[in-house]
Amino acid sequence: MKIRIGIVGGGAAGLSLARFLSEDPALAVTVFEASPEPGGKSHTLERGATRVEMGTCYTTTGHKTVLRWMRELGIGLRPVLQIKFDGAKFEDFVKAGDGPPTSVQILTYLIRRRAVLKALEAESPEPWALEEAAMPISAWLDKYRLPKIFRLFLRGFTNMGYGFLDTSPTLHVLRWMDWHLIWSGLRKKLQMPRQGWSEFWRRLAADLDVRLNMPVSAIERQDGQAVITTADQSRHVFDHIVCAIPIDDFNRLTTPTPDEAQVAGAIRWNSYTTTLFATDEWFTDHHIQSFSSALIPGAPIGRILSARYDGHAPDLGGHIYLSGQFSGAYNPDEMKELLVKDMQDRGVTVTNIIYQKTWKYHAEYAPDAIRGGLVGQLRDMQGDQQTWYTGATFSHESINHIVNFNERLARRMLQAMPPPHTLAA
Repeated sequence: MKIRIGIVGGGAAGLSLARFLSEDPALAVTVFEASPEPGGKSHTLERGATRVEMGTCYTTTGHKTVLRWMRELGIGLRPVLQIKFDGAKFEDFVKAGDGPPTSVQILTYLIRRRAVLKALEAESPEPWALEEAAMPISAWLDKYRLPKIFRLFLRGFTNMGYGFLDTSPTLHVLRWMDWHLIWSGLRKKLQMPRQGWSEFWRRLAADLDVRLNMPVSAIERQDGQAVITTADQSRHVFDHIVCAIPIDDFNRLTTPTPDEAQVAGAIRWNSYTTTLFATDEWFTDHHIQSFSSALIPGAPIGRILSARYDGHAPDLGGHIYLSGQFSGAYNPDEMKELLVKDMQDRGVTVTNIIYQKTWKYHAEYAPDAIRGGLVGQLRDMQGDQQTWYTGATFSHESINHIVNFNERLARRMLQAMPPPHTLAA
């Protein structure tokens, strides 16, 4: 009899873990997704001939497994063109920072990054590693005299919706800003799927047992099993379940364990809005424009962090662009007003707001929780009450980090289950 595994959430975390686990014939894996489409924050908007990524955007050279899956599924890639920062080439903006050459500062950063992340893997990390992981990344960069890297991270971290550099814990930045991302960004190696991220996840889900339009209403865990009840009141019994949604949302479906409750209390979710809009005329000679006035620490919430040119669509109002904004406590109408005002200040008139999406985005750990050993707690709670955890809370928001995390998690899950398993070796 197969071991039954139920996964709550059909975003990148739930689907990629299901893909890994389904390679083992001893497992029967079912994914429950509340929305009508798989992929979660990988959301491709299609209007006629126009296709725009509202959520997940790029692949880097670090997306090794994802790129292999894309080749297998017939998903092509197109390059991201020139990125500009305040109107100049991004690499020139980085080079203009103080201190040693960019290459020297990158090497120093990578060495220090590896030291911290490796120290955090220990059963009892040393106090210096916990303190460095918890401090704001701007203070960490100052400590190691890396002003050019600060400028690099304005685009690579804050611009991506992950928070300001004077408040974001160093741990989050170290997880995200790896060699592959830095190399891909500076050397123009970023790519986007031609058919769209949503289509990629549809094709990946086609060979899996994914139940769409199937929100989970309750989870009961007892006697070594878990029962998932869906909104249609059907009950599904599993030997193991996986939380692939935000843990605070998961806790509302079940009686949370002490670890689950503590972890949910140690996390603050950010809010990030992407808006597709049209103008008569703006930049068309490069792909992306970022704005330091919205990215520097202390900048007002709601300003446009960057805009991406997505082509000319007369039926939608002209040249179309995708913007990113920190949402804060603003509602959708207020976000639209802020966008229009910001564009007016740049001398550009918005002719049409086509579509807007606000995301529950980037689980940020409380610094005191990091100092108190949160990273080890996240690792040690895996498998408790037959429950496993993945997604942004336990890894990082980005797809390549989630997929790499899930490849390791799948092996760990199988090692905890009765043999034989082909993936556990």
